[in-house]
Amino acid sequence: MNAVLALAPRLRRAGGRDDRLTTALAVAAFTVTTALTLSVIGGLLGFIGRSDHPVGAYQEELAQSYVIFAWVAVVLLIVPLLTLGGSAARLGVSRRDARLATLRLLGVTPREVVVLTVLETAWQGLLGALIGSVGYLALLPVWSRVPFMGSPLSMGELWVGPWVLLLTILVVPVLAAISGMVSLRRVVVSPLGVARRQTPPGLRAVRAVIAVAAMGSFMVATLISGLPLVALAIVLLGTLALGFAAMNLIGPWALGLVGRLQAKMARTPAQLLAARRLVDDPRAAWRVVGGLGLAGFVAGALAVVPLLASSGGDQEMVSGDPTSTATFSGDLMRGAMLTLVIAFLVAAAAAGIGQAATVLDRRREYALQVLAGTPVELLDRVRRREILVPMLLVGVGSAAAALVMMSPVFGFAGLSDPSGLILLFGCLTGGCLLVLGVTETSRPLLRSVLAETQVRPD
Repeated sequence: MNAVLALAPRLRRAGGRDDRLTTALAVAAFTVTTALTLSVIGGLLGFIGRSDHPVGAYQEELAQSYVIFAWVAVVLLIVPLLTLGGSAARLGVSRRDARLATLRLLGVTPREVVVLTVLETAWQGLLGALIGSVGYLALLPVWSRVPFMGSPLSMGELWVGPWVLLLTILVVPVLAAISGMVSLRRVVVSPLGVARRQTPPGLRAVRAVIAVAAMGSFMVATLISGLPLVALAIVLLGTLALGFAAMNLIGPWALGLVGRLQAKMARTPAQLLAARRLVDDPRAAWRVVGGLGLAGFVAGALAVVPLLASSGGDQEMVSGDPTSTATFSGDLMRGAMLTLVIAFLVAAAAAGIGQAATVLDRRREYALQVLAGTPVELLDRVRRREILVPMLLVGVGSAAAALVMMSPVFGFAGLSDPSGLILLFGCLTGGCLLVLGVTETSRPLLRSVLAETQVRPD
């Protein structure tokens, strides 16, 4: 085991510039995850603090409602953030699998392979958690300028405390290590298959069944009556989180299905290559566009907010305060837009990091295609096409899934309000353009990879 521990840093150095770039991308993903997760938790704690110690009639009567809405925002944001963190641990997975599979074939035991992976992913998570904690502190002045309940939350209210900060720094490397270990199943079970680059088994349709059942659990939970308000809120938030997380199950399966349909209808080389890549590894495509899918779900779930914000009319929500309704409506819209902005920023970060890592993972494949005479422009079109089609499918499909999940609560009233439709359409359009623009930043990286046609025995 001591020899394995000594081997770990040498393996990182042996990967060269590509592995250094992949490591930097993973650390960046963990940094974004940590900074935004702490910010979201800080906002929740700030509203809880105002609920426990209200100042004025407005906070006494409505602070508890703000806590409930804050919990909804946490549920809608924590899943994309955890997904980004899990994807970070899998960056460069094909190159890492190839190295570890070679070690397995040379006699390294499965336990030692697991130790190597845990060391590699855990230190990336630790470094990202430390930098992300600093980023959270740097963002506190920004969040403290956003007004709620008539006055912004102070930095003291948004401060999560030293224990939460320490716990986050400890938990992020553990989650990174677990995600890295999950990705090792192919190496441990069949190192020869990895070394020979055999295509992994396809995703099963049971994923769709489980995902539909998870989403349906929220719709069933909305029919429950007779429970105390707190218990009902816990059940609804739990089933909402379960259905939301199920998007990660059905997403890769749906992309693989679309890839097979595209392959059958392909009329150009770019269409065929993009479809075959989607079929070969739908999980990799989901790591790029999955963040947009989750953000689209958030947009669909919040499409009813304009209707809720305008439903109060001119009546006073707090007795003796004629401005209470306007304050509450403004805070509701402000919170919804802030949630959407964070969700789409996470989606853009996931897309850019995932696309860059995909380009690095396919270095050997690109080199072989160039040596076989494939034009560079064709490969660039394929890269763009394998993002564009899944992006549109995932963005629209996830928003539609959210509307169906929320229909037992609000019906389709949100769709009857033009402002709700405008919000949903604008968010999806802006999110797609943002993700597409971020993925285009990997074009120079692809050009540099294609400039080097030497095939490395990874």
